[in-house]
Amino acid sequence: MKLLRHYLPSGALLLGMECYYLRRVLYVMYVDETGLLKTGTALEWGVYALTALSALLFAMAAKKQIDLTPNPAVAAVGQCIGGLGLGWTALRYPGEMPGMLGNLWRILGIASALCLIWSAWCTFRRKNTPFLFSLAPCLFWLTHLIDNYRGWSGQPQLQSYLFALLATMSMVLFTYHTAGETVDMGKPRMRCFSALSAGFLCLAAILGPDKTQPLWLSCAIWAVTSLYAPKNPKKTE
Repeated sequence: MKLLRHYLPSGALLLGMECYYLRRVLYVMYVDETGLLKTGTALEWGVYALTALSALLFAMAAKKQIDLTPNPAVAAVGQCIGGLGLGWTALRYPGEMPGMLGNLWRILGIASALCLIWSAWCTFRRKNTPFLFSLAPCLFWLTHLIDNYRGWSGQPQLQSYLFALLATMSMVLFTYHTAGETVDMGKPRMRCFSALSAGFLCLAAILGPDKTQPLWLSCAIWAVTSLYAPKNPKKTE
C-alpha cells in the first residue's frame, strides 16, 4: 500500500507513455495501403486492455482514498506547467471551429493560463484558490470538448479520436472537481480518479495533431502533480 501511495502519480505517467508507445507502434506496423489502420490486431486490443486495466487501478486507488504527503512546491510547479501549456496552445492556434466558438476557445485558454499561474502562487503559499480562478480551466475544457466534436465525429476509425476524446473528458472531470473543492463541494475520490486518468489519457493522446502535443503533455503533468496539493489550505482573505 505504501509503495502504491508513493509511486501512483509517476506510475500513471509511465502507463500513459507506454500506451502512447504502443499506439505509435500500431500506426507504424499496421497501416494499409490506403492509410487506414488495420483493426482487430492483437496490439490494438492490447492498447484497449492497458487502458481498461489502468482505469481499474485508478478506481481502486481512489476508493482507498490514498493520500500523498502534501508538497505545495510540486503542485505549484505542475499548475504553472499546465498554465504555460494552455497559454502556448491558445496563443499559437485558433479553435477547430470558425467564428465565435473558436474565439471563445482561445480567450478561455489564455484566461485559464493566467488563472493557473495565479493558482500556483496560492498553492505554494498554502492558500485556497478563488473559485472563479479554478472554474476557468473547467470552462476551457468544456469548450474544447464542443469545439473538437465535429472533427472527432468525422474520424473514420476509433483509434483516430478515442484517446483525445477520453483525455478531454477526464480533464473536464478533473477541473470540475478541483473547482468544487475550493467551495467544499468537490468529491476527493473523483478528483483523485480523474487526475490519474487525465495523466494517463493525456499522454496516450499525444499521438495526434502537432498543435495539441504541448497541451496534452503539460496537462498530464498538471493533473498528477495536483495530488500533492495541500488538502485544507488556508482561505484567501
